[in-house]
Amino acid sequence: MNRLPATLTAIEREGAITLLEADALGHTVSLTLLVTSFESIWQVGQQVTLAFKDTEVSLAKSLSGRISLRNRFPVTVESIDHGKVLTRVKLHLAGHPLFAVITTRAAHHLDLQAGDRIEALIKANEMAILE
Repeated sequence: MNRLPATLTAIEREGAITLLEADALGHTVSLTLLVTSFESIWQVGQQVTLAFKDTEVSLAKSLSGRISLRNRFPVTVESIDHGKVLTRVKLHLAGHPLFAVITTRAAHHLDLQAGDRIEALIKANEMAILE
């Protein structure tokens, strides 16, 4: 499980859906959460830990243009552990380790190498706050 320290910067609610924005290591992160309670759980300025699964991280090389994924992190590939079906990629975001698990075919298609500067992509609804 990936974890990032963050500070909440914006909160927007509509019904049971809450859209949060946070600053994580100098990058704006969006989270879409289902909240069943109408009480305010989070507040702007609150320190939180964001969490997301290694398998929910997509990787992109030379990505350009607009996409719906709001969470785009510039990362550096530190190491690659190829398995027959899956590959685990260790990344660094501003000196903080992150991991992605992608198919080995995708890793070969991207021609990933240690030292590559790429982007890690995470959908807003795949981000969580650890309590």
